[in-house]
Amino acid sequence: MKVLMPINAWANRCGYFFNAHLDPETQSSANNGYNCRHSECERIEDGVGCCHAWSCPLGYEADEEDCEAFGVEHEESEFIIVDILPEKFNENCMWRREGT
Repeated sequence: MKVLMPINAWANRCGYFFNAHLDPETQSSANNGYNCRHSECERIEDGVGCCHAWSCPLGYEADEEDCEAFGVEHEESEFIIVDILPEKFNENCMWRREGT
């Protein structure tokens, strides 16, 4: 079933998300710590995959039409649409499209 989730909620569920500080001296990290280990991650910064709704290989960034279909107000880069098994649906999934 297709679900719409805030990217932060998805990151907490995704098995590829991680937070890595790359340089212990400066405590800097790629993409402010939103990192991705998926081999098909579209965005790489300083040799590390970056977790974004628009670059996730497991879903896609929700646009205005998607948000409208789910009945929520669109915010750029805030929501992702992913396909999950119905038995994995819970309150963290936020919204689901009826009939999917």
